[in-house]
Amino acid sequence: MNKKNFKFLSAIIAIGLSIGTISANGEEEGSAFKNTGKARWIFGGSLNFDPNGLGGTVAKDGLAGNSRVVSRDLNGDGTNEVYLQDQNLIYPDNKLKTISNVTGGAVHTKTGGPMTGGGLTIGYEKDVGDNFFFRVGLSLNTKISGGHSTASIAGYNFYDVTWNFRSAVIPAYYGIKLNLGKNSAFYVAPGLHYYNAMWQLKGTVDGQFLTDLLGSSATSVIYELPRTSATGSGGAVRNEDVVFRGHGIGFSYIIGSHTRISEKGFFFAEVETHVSGSLTATGAAKSSGGWAALAPYPAYPVTVAGNYFRFGYKHEL
Repeated sequence: MNKKNFKFLSAIIAIGLSIGTISANGEEEGSAFKNTGKARWIFGGSLNFDPNGLGGTVAKDGLAGNSRVVSRDLNGDGTNEVYLQDQNLIYPDNKLKTISNVTGGAVHTKTGGPMTGGGLTIGYEKDVGDNFFFRVGLSLNTKISGGHSTASIAGYNFYDVTWNFRSAVIPAYYGIKLNLGKNSAFYVAPGLHYYNAMWQLKGTVDGQFLTDLLGSSATSVIYELPRTSATGSGGAVRNEDVVFRGHGIGFSYIIGSHTRISEKGFFFAEVETHVSGSLTATGAAKSSGGWAALAPYPAYPVTVAGNYFRFGYKHEL
């Protein structure tokens, strides 16, 4: 757990304990720390700051494509030499920004950064014994921001790439609930989850346009991008739309607290962490450029692993 997440969890615990301690005053001795035996419906929203773990790819690593055979006059003597050249399908945001800087803004770039996901949750939980509870639920998640980068010159978007992510997760938990009076509680629970998820990569990467526009001077800036002039490259990638889907089972745990805000209502804040193995899924490239730069049927991991920061409302039954 990183420092940021630890601080968030510490805040949840501190709020739950302080509110719960106050609300516990006046409760009958011996019952303040026991369950009331109630059940609750759960309605919440969540944020996930790196869906599918793609943040590093989007921001700093990019995505390499297949190498290609290139025939060029390297010495300027009219004799072409054949060699292998690396090819990148995705430029990371930091490289796009650098290209804009070194061209004095002639190549205009706009980067959205890594994806941020948002989700909606419904669930049901029930007190068990004095200090235990179980919960089942359903969470639907999708991208709400980030994951879109563009680069243009002379008004033409030669690079326009969008990432998307969606998932449905069904978790089940059984854990400990420390009741602080009848109005507040702090809880921790391990569990299992089933997930069905997808992520999508779509857009256009047209290195050929810059080669035609700038000639050999383009090679110092975007020589790695897919283009037709490289023998066997398959052409620029236009209107690609490849989707990777996967499903599986993983381990989860939640840490949170809730406090009463009305006769039947509770406000809650929690962190839900999914520890899922990455399932390697196979997609299908749609464009000829995508076939050559990526693969006809590329395979990449699909996962819902990560921290989900959730707030919402519980209604007591």
